[in-house]
Amino acid sequence: MSQNHWVEETSIEALIEEQRCLSSSGNPFERVIGSLIVAGLLRQRLALLPNETVGRLMFDFVWNVMDVFSPEMTICQEATQRLLNSSSVAKTTQENDNR
Repeated sequence: MSQNHWVEETSIEALIEEQRCLSSSGNPFERVIGSLIVAGLLRQRLALLPNETVGRLMFDFVWNVMDVFSPEMTICQEATQRLLNSSSVAKTTQENDNR
């Protein structure tokens, strides 16, 4: 089985969980190298997803671990809203262009 086929068959949730496990490993090699490899695989998989799905993942996975009063949370909220609404914005822009 090729690496790309494995990436496409592995769920996003499984890759996220694997990277979390590796990032907290007591083994420095696993923590650094393993995390970087899985992060690369996760990036490949995320690149295949539409913006709305990436926005949903940010909402489901990122918001839960952020400090609600941090500037990072504000940035993630804005990015998530844009991603979740990107298809409706594109349709609205396209509809306006057609008028």
